[in-house]
Amino acid sequence: MSTNSSADLNRPGGNYVPVIIHNGLAYVSGQLPRRGEDLLCSGKVGADVDVKAAQEAAAFCVDLCIAAVSHAAGGEEKIVQVLKVVGYVASAPGFIQQSQVMNGASDRLIERLGERGRHARTSIGVAELPRGAPIELEMVVAVR
Repeated sequence: MSTNSSADLNRPGGNYVPVIIHNGLAYVSGQLPRRGEDLLCSGKVGADVDVKAAQEAAAFCVDLCIAAVSHAAGGEEKIVQVLKVVGYVASAPGFIQQSQVMNGASDRLIERLGERGRHARTSIGVAELPRGAPIELEMVVAVR
């Protein structure tokens, strides 16, 4: 799977918006690793998807989150600080490396935004995610 730092915006899969900005905080809806309707990979991490591929999917989700915030706020330069990242990892039974998967997201944030990309983080293993995705990522970002 190729990750690139200029991901396009995906349309929401339901009756919600990709980002809400309120009082200088951008709340980013969960992003799946998809281009349009096509998932870049699918399945459970630890069975169908290895940790490296899941890290790449997490990095792609970061690109989608940054694209969504940039679009809503008027440019990537409007990002003051990434405050919180939550990653949901579709996990095979016994898989306990959710935080390793999320390192792909954290590393991409630092690569893209430097110190503005440093953040608090939660990694959660779940049984299933929409469309069979291996990861879903959401963020809270301070914007100006």
